[in-house]
Amino acid sequence: MSLFSREMNIASKIRHPNLLQFIGATTEGNPIILTELMPTSLRKELETGGLAYHTVLNISLDVACALNYLHLFKPHPILHRDVSSANVLLQPMGGAHGGLRAKVSDYGSANLQHLIIRSINPGGPLYAAPEAANPMEHSPSMDVFSYGVLLLEMITRRIPLPEERVGLIDGIRRASFRSLVQRCLIVEYRHRPTMNDIITELNDTIY
Repeated sequence: MSLFSREMNIASKIRHPNLLQFIGATTEGNPIILTELMPTSLRKELETGGLAYHTVLNISLDVACALNYLHLFKPHPILHRDVSSANVLLQPMGGAHGGLRAKVSDYGSANLQHLIIRSINPGGPLYAAPEAANPMEHSPSMDVFSYGVLLLEMITRRIPLPEERVGLIDGIRRASFRSLVQRCLIVEYRHRPTMNDIITELNDTIY
């Protein structure tokens, strides 16, 4: 199966309010996937200004819910494998309180876990988990690591280099958020929290 066919196949099967909605695709000429339109990305918002802490928490929860849906997909988990601020799209919410709705996009590196046998180091290297080079160790925990980098990026407003992460994490003032980032970035993937664990923690923090 070609990369485009795989991406189209996955995009057409998944439905979640925090995943970019697939509308259709064409293979005529240049292959094109048609999706809903989103006005901006998390990367763009971080480059133009910081986000309030409650906005960071809400975006964190939206992304966690999207990834949890993929990881619990039946009959086989879907691994996104390219979680990054460029692939988190944002849409302003209406109502008195405003806010942003986050949706995870880009399924070019995504695959069903049981079909991953060859792909090495998918996605962006600055977000990649230590086990990214070994396809036999690709699991939902791989997305959890990238998610941890994303959390740190939202706080610091820049993509943290590997050698900077410990110092930047120590600088996070809120203990609960600092602990969550630390656990997402544990080198041994079996010891990282699941996305379901993360959702529970974030809900406790927000509410």
